[in-house]
Amino acid sequence: MLISGSNPWATMSANAASRVDGATSTFAPAFSGVSDGSARQELYDYAAKSPAEKMRAAILGKLGVTEEEVAAMDPKEREKLEAKIKQMIKDEVTQQAEEKKGVLVDFKA
Repeated sequence: MLISGSNPWATMSANAASRVDGATSTFAPAFSGVSDGSARQELYDYAAKSPAEKMRAAILGKLGVTEEEVAAMDPKEREKLEAKIKQMIKDEVTQQAEEKKGVLVDFKA
């Protein structure tokens, strides 16, 4: 008999508890080939970035360049790349603004 508010696991027999423990200890997630800690850390790092940092990372990804490679460039190359990134950001923001034109319509009038 179970009393309200008591722990349901407390009434489980020792044999049933050991079967549950055995079954859960052999469980292997489908993504076991991926290092859980590094994937989780990547997600946390990405979530911690500002929108501008995320946009820059996306553009660098499109260009096939990493932040480390940008830091290793000579100043003239880096300046050209930064100008290109700036122009790509401007183009993307302009495109997004034009896509949203006419979205808000007052149907009450």
